[in-house]
Formats: sequence, structure tokens, C-alpha cells
Amino acid sequence: MSDLSSRLSATGRLLVRSSLEMRSALRTMQHSAAPVTASLESGNVLFLSRLLLVDEAGGSVLLACSEFKHANSALLASRSATFSCNHGGVHYEFSAGEPREVQHQGQPAIALSFPSALMVIQRRSDARFVVPPSVPLSCKVSLGPVSFDARIVDISAGGLGALVYDAKIALEPGMHLRRTRIRHPERSPVLAELEVRYVTRITLPGGLPAHRAGCKFVAGSRDLEDLVRLFVTQG
Repeated sequence: MSDLSSRLSATGRLLVRSSLEMRSALRTMQHSAAPVTASLESGNVLFLSRLLLVDEAGGSVLLACSEFKHANSALLASRSATFSCNHGGVHYEFSAGEPREVQHQGQPAIALSFPSALMVIQRRSDARFVVPPSVPLSCKVSLGPVSFDARIVDISAGGLGALVYDAKIALEPGMHLRRTRIRHPERSPVLAELEVRYVTRITLPGGLPAHRAGCKFVAGSRDLEDLVRLFVTQG
């Protein structure tokens, strides 16, 4: 990876076709158990997994099944998918096809064809993950004596994200929204403080006005990582 790293630092972006370099990069992802994601069904399903096996000789890679059955079904129904992984300050993308369900060490897994190329991009900041519309990731925000519900529409592992909420609610940049409860039906609520960075007025698909606020989420690092994993349908 040393030659790859030096070339990447010079250009910031590489399209890697060398089998040796791809195998090395993919095995780095595998050994680190870094999350691997794919956006499926026009962005409505986010498949979240990790690499289990990189078998260049056998012409395949194995992914662990997602915790969500419908995400697994969406991948298995696809002819191919593009996968992303952020690890060590680098963003990786690769496409793989021919998904099929297999067994790996007694557990179900998904095998795909070995990728023909790997895109490697030097990351400048934390990746932002868009929460698919079907994912019920929301929060209850306390604003003095008043509380209101908001939908989280994206979030990064570093804690930057955005809320969409009723246009009648007035938030201002610089506000600190303490004791905000972030909710997902698959886990206990996460308590966080939100620092409002910006507010814009938007129009929802149905034509209703709303506000979008960019926020800094302040919570335990493990809680934030869990939230990124949970909004797979995570995307």
C-alpha cells in the first residue's frame, strides 16, 4: 500500500486496476472490519455490512449479511452494486455483481464477483450519510418549555448532520439544543446536544414549507457510530 499511498497523496484520487493493489486494499478493509455500504433501490435502501473474505483466486468477495433482511433481499435482487468504505482517512468505492447467498464459517453471507477496479479518494472531511426516506431516524428537540419532533436527514461519524422540521419552529444559528433525544425503533434513545450551525427554508415534496438546520451532534462517539449503522434500512 505504500506506493498506492504516495500516488494518492500526489493526486488525491486514483482508479486502481492492479489486482495486487486491489487485493491489498480490500484486505485492509476486511481486517479492520470497516463498514461497507451500498445504496440500493434508487437510494431508498442502504445496505450496511463488512468484508468477510477477499478471494482473488476464486474471483469473489464475501460480505456479511446486513442486520436488515430487506437490505439483503435488495442486494440479492440487484445485478450489481457499488460499495463504499471509509477507512484510514481514505474513501474507497468498488462495483461487484452476481450477488448470491452462501455460507461462511457456518453463517449466511453474500458472495459477489471480484471487482475489476477500485476508486480510491483522499478524504478531506468526515463522510456524510444521507438517511433514506424509509428509515425512521428522528429526534425530539427541547426548546425551553416547548418540544418538537424533527427528522434527521443526514449525519456523519464526526457528528455533523441536518434536521428537517416544521416551518413554524424558529431556530437560530448558535443555539444549543440540549437533551435532544434521537430515536430509532431498533435501539434505546440516544441523548445528545445539538449546536445549530445554519437554518434554511425548504419545500417538502408534498409542497409544505419546512426548515432544514445544519447541526453539530455532541454525543458519545460509540453512540454516534451506532446511529450511523442504524439508519441503514444505511442509508
